[in-house]
This record gives sequence, structure tokens and C-alpha cells, in this order.
Amino acid sequence: MFRVERDADIAIVRLDNPPVNAVRFDRWRDLPPLIEGLERDGIAAMVFTGLPHRHFCGGNDFREFASLTPDQTLAGTAAVRDALRAVHDSPVLAIAALHGAAVGSGFMLACACDLRLATADAKLGLPEVKVDAFGGYRIVREVLAKGEARMLALTGNSMSGTRAHQIGLVQELGPGPEGVLDRAVEVAHELAGTLKGKMRAGIKATLNREDELDLWTAYDLERDFASAVMGQAMSEAAAPGG
Repeated sequence: MFRVERDADIAIVRLDNPPVNAVRFDRWRDLPPLIEGLERDGIAAMVFTGLPHRHFCGGNDFREFASLTPDQTLAGTAAVRDALRAVHDSPVLAIAALHGAAVGSGFMLACACDLRLATADAKLGLPEVKVDAFGGYRIVREVLAKGEARMLALTGNSMSGTRAHQIGLVQELGPGPEGVLDRAVEVAHELAGTLKGKMRAGIKATLNREDELDLWTAYDLERDFASAVMGQAMSEAAAPGG
């Protein structure tokens, strides 16, 4: 389901379950150990894509719900949560290259990433309510204003990549799926070239922590991290041969 390709210190993670790249619960369980492996290998950034298939991700495979008990469903949604948390909490920066449909848990995966790029005609949303299900609102609220997130969760309607870019959910639009992926990989390499050493290891955790805190507590956390990174850089520069 998740197929990894390496490009120097960048990982391209392809969702690979045509026709719509729907993900069964047991396949979500594969993502945390995959990311742990990327961390051990020193990968700087990972780019998620649904290419070469038509859609980024159609969400969970609803065909399996009919055969699951309530307890099995709860265990399955926990697997989705753990996969999203692995992406969100990993020190490896994550970029979603979105095209076609990115809905349900596929949209949630995109929201767990640090950056999102998309085609103008990508369809992003939480359609669960249309089949008497619910989920995804809280992680979407991490990257969207309350009203926008509630519109998606309550109506089940999707928004276009253009609309998502207008409201800041998507950082850049690209010319077609391949163009979006190429640009996402380019951004990933740019980040890998800029962020090194202690900065690379700690900046994402610092940003995540800042997002959880009040303004001035977060401001001081940022100062502490910046001072530690600068101190290491000056020590290395002052060392013989530095």
C-alpha cells in the first residue's frame, strides 16, 4: 500500500492501491514502522503522492466496514489515528502532493503533513457524514479555521485545490499531478539543504510544541531552541578545523 522510493535524503511515499488508493485498516498499521525506518535512515523529508494513479487517496476502504464489529471498527480507526500521529510527530518533514480525490482519511493524512501542494482541481474533504459516519474534524482543525473545518465535516462536501489554496490549507498550486509532485520533491530537497544537524533534528518538534502553547510560552520555547542551535553552530565553527 505504501511504496517508498529514495531520492538522496528524500523519500517519496506512494499510495498504491488503485483505482482510488483506498486504505484498509490493516494497511494503516504499516505506516508507523515505515516512518520509523525513514527516521533511522536519516531521511530529511518525505513526500506523499498517489501517482501514478488517478487519485491521491479515497480514504478508508468502506467495503470492509460491513464485516466489522463495533470493536473492530474502533480498533481500525485507532490504527488510522496512530498512522496520522506518526506522520505529524515524526522529525521527518512531510509534504503532501495532492491530485484527484484526497478525501476522508486521505485528507486527514494530508492535514497531518507539514505542507500541502495540490492541483487546482483536486477534491479535498470529509465525506463521512454522507454515509452516516463521522471522523477527521479535529485533525483538519489543526490547519483550517473552525468554520471551514465545520463546513467540511457537517456537509460532507469537498473543496477544490483552488479554494484550499485561497484559504491557506494548500501552500502552492501546481500544473497537473506530475507537476505538483515534482514541485513537492523540489521543496523537500530545499528543506533538506537548509535544515541540517540539530536544526533538522529538532525544528519540527519545536514547531509542534509551539502550536500547543500560549503565545509567550511558545515564544520562549522558540528562543531556547534557537539559542541551542546557534550555540552548537558557534562551537563547531570555533573547533579546530571548523
